[in-house]
Amino acid sequence: MRPFTEVLNELCNNPPDGRGKVTNVALAAAVKARGGDIGHGYISQLRLGVKDNPTCQAIVDLAGALGVHPAVFLGGRRELHPAEQPGWRPTAVSTLFEAVHPPDRGPWSPEEVAASISSSGQFGSISASYIRELLSNTSDNPRLKHILGLADHFGADPAYFLDDDLAARVDSELTDFLALRELGVVEFVTRLAERTGDLSPQARAAAVEGFRQALEVGEGWSFPLNSRRTSADHT
Repeated sequence: MRPFTEVLNELCNNPPDGRGKVTNVALAAAVKARGGDIGHGYISQLRLGVKDNPTCQAIVDLAGALGVHPAVFLGGRRELHPAEQPGWRPTAVSTLFEAVHPPDRGPWSPEEVAASISSSGQFGSISASYIRELLSNTSDNPRLKHILGLADHFGADPAYFLDDDLAARVDSELTDFLALRELGVVEFVTRLAERTGDLSPQARAAAVEGFRQALEVGEGWSFPLNSRRTSADHT
């Protein structure tokens, strides 16, 4: 993903509406006209890279003043739909917590996610209590590095947190994924992949066929490959 300062400078120097370069003072005035409050001094620091961790609301205000979708600052789309008013998606964090976790356990805890993000060293620090606030929607204005850290932990596109179009596609895929996980497909595929080197082609084919039959008759499935390959696998 391109640095925030690079995207902001490009948009100020080449505004999408074809007007001339947008100065820091003019951009601050445009933000204020939209009801925001970002001083031209802070905009200057963002453009110079002195500051690099704006809040979500600041990103939305700057994007709105420049006539672009805020997802552009997160590697996403630039164009706005008519009358579109994008912002922080309040269900994004809870959806990822529910859907994205290892197949052999339940959802990550806020403590685990906070520790993972903070220990990486790429996205600053975030506390478990703040993640709980995002989950409960008592907070809706995370900073850029918080968004990037959450996206990195869950393997999500950072623009997912701001772009309804992208979110609709991702959430549809997650719904299908959850259905497959409920049926045991995810666990089956994961376990089979782990054992690929231990199994003959015949054993792998037998496992897949057994799983297919279990799904057809609606029975539960217990992965049967609990021991290493034996000579019987070759028969």
